[in-house]
Amino acid sequence: MARDGAAPDRNQKDDARSGRLTRRIVAAFAIFALIAVTLSAAFIYTSVRTTYLDTQADRLAQLADYAGASASQNGYDAGADYDSWIEMDDIVNRDTDYDAFIAEQDAVLTTYNTLYEEYERVLTTQGEEAAADLYDQTSAALDEYNRYLVAAYFYSLQDMLSRMKEAYQLSDFTFIMPNDDGQTVTCVAAGTSGDESTAAGDQPFLGDVLERPRDQYPGLWEAFESGEALDHLDLSPDGSLYYMYMPISSVLAKSWLCVASIPASELNDAVMAQMVPTLAITVVVYVVCLAALLVLFRSTLVRPLLDLTGVMVEYAEGHDVASAARIRARTWPRDEVGILADRTAEMIDETEAHVENIASLERDRERVRSELEVASRIQASALPEVVPPFTGGRGFALAASMSPAKEVGGDFFDFFMVDGTHLATVIADVSDKGVPAALFMMRAKAILKQLLMEGLEPAEAMRRGNVDLCHDNEQGMFVTVWLCVLDTETRELTYACGGHNPPLYVAADGSTEWVRDRSGMVLGAFDAMRYRQFSRTMAPGDTLVLYTDGVTEAMDAAGTCFGEDRLAELLRGHAGAEPAATVETVLDGVHAFAAGAPQADDITVVALRCEMWPHAPVPMGTK
Repeated sequence: MARDGAAPDRNQKDDARSGRLTRRIVAAFAIFALIAVTLSAAFIYTSVRTTYLDTQADRLAQLADYAGASASQNGYDAGADYDSWIEMDDIVNRDTDYDAFIAEQDAVLTTYNTLYEEYERVLTTQGEEAAADLYDQTSAALDEYNRYLVAAYFYSLQDMLSRMKEAYQLSDFTFIMPNDDGQTVTCVAAGTSGDESTAAGDQPFLGDVLERPRDQYPGLWEAFESGEALDHLDLSPDGSLYYMYMPISSVLAKSWLCVASIPASELNDAVMAQMVPTLAITVVVYVVCLAALLVLFRSTLVRPLLDLTGVMVEYAEGHDVASAARIRARTWPRDEVGILADRTAEMIDETEAHVENIASLERDRERVRSELEVASRIQASALPEVVPPFTGGRGFALAASMSPAKEVGGDFFDFFMVDGTHLATVIADVSDKGVPAALFMMRAKAILKQLLMEGLEPAEAMRRGNVDLCHDNEQGMFVTVWLCVLDTETRELTYACGGHNPPLYVAADGSTEWVRDRSGMVLGAFDAMRYRQFSRTMAPGDTLVLYTDGVTEAMDAAGTCFGEDRLAELLRGHAGAEPAATVETVLDGVHAFAAGAPQADDITVVALRCEMWPHAPVPMGTK
């Protein structure tokens, strides 16, 4: 009762502590923020911004006017030159910059001069008729050079815009023409060509149509229609650029418009540059406030946290059980740090308890693992080994394999000589897995072997074995069984089934048949059951393949079962094979089908092949 009553008091104290440090931090930063905002608000930058924009408007207007005057002096014709440039797409294109164009123009001029000199020489030495072809070539070279002269106007304009754009750090310095739709413009020159961004279409080029809706760019259309430059900068729709629009009236009046722009970020940079005194004062205030906060934090937060961290590091490195006691022995601040210290001590105690529990569980797990390994070895030793003389030479050959799904499985097989000419073979599957199934399996194996060694027929041995297994079966376990006795002289196979999978009979000629004779009830369920007995004669080379449901019910990653059809198809091409090869074929087929998917059941296979009797009896009870 005392612990229950103390819990609310402790929670109330924790809540009170958790608020104190928070209030201190909030109060300190509130004072700090109030001082910073008050000082910053005194230097509002509205006037600085207005002055800066006016100055930039004058500067860009002068640049645009200079560019227009240069275009006029160079003799550009807004209509004729533009049309000529558009037609010269083999010369005027995105991929050629100014320097590359000059090199191409020089090459054309050199070609012309060379042809002209050759023409003069041939004309002088051989006459006009001999120089006719050279005359045509020289004329063609001259025409090509004249085309380059027209294109040179464009590239010189591009170069001028490019140099001015770079020198004045402009985002845009372009000549454009309005289109009749009143919503788009066409680029004439933009000062960029031959670079990756222009080649990829990221930068405008001659002939590109640009969307400039009137409602988003009112200043642009105002300048077009009025023929006069704006007296202010126009902000782009996304707010990233300031534009100045200057009509170039000297080039076929109002046909071209010079567009110059600067990043809006320059405005912020300029404003910040003029606010350095304000920032200096703010920094001083910041330093003073931070110094006060550091003193406060060091005494109330940093030092206690460092001490607590030191204890935690020691515990993490050595798992010192006295760490919790050292934490509780110290006086901690009555705030979040104190709560953290209390909870840390509790966590250490709980961790130590969990570590001890885990160690105990690990010891128990290791003991169980050891017991399972011993049980697995015992189970494996209880199964018969396929060694000579079961490799042939006495009327039969036999091989078997079992792969348990757990450390200890529930499948088993057995084979032994009842007398000199009768071989008994048993395969079974217990209803469970693990140690209980293994014990029940060993009991069933011993009972069935004893009954068969007494000379009982398969059906009678099955009946009496069922009665014995039903006794003292408190766990209600049962086992499916398929057993047979082969007369190695007459090759007659006598068998009975107790709820087990039907064997596959593989004839020497490659045909297969499922042995689906009527099955009886599983053993261990009802003690009053009777079992029917069947027989058939095996031919030399015939093989009987016994297996448990772990083979046909093996699954791949998609949940598809291996199935009887796949098993029959797998063995159809292995008629007459050695039993060991037959068993290996089945196991390889199942493993390839499962492709590493985990299996829930044991996989057991027995292959019994009939051979010619060698007329040499085998002593009874040998393996």
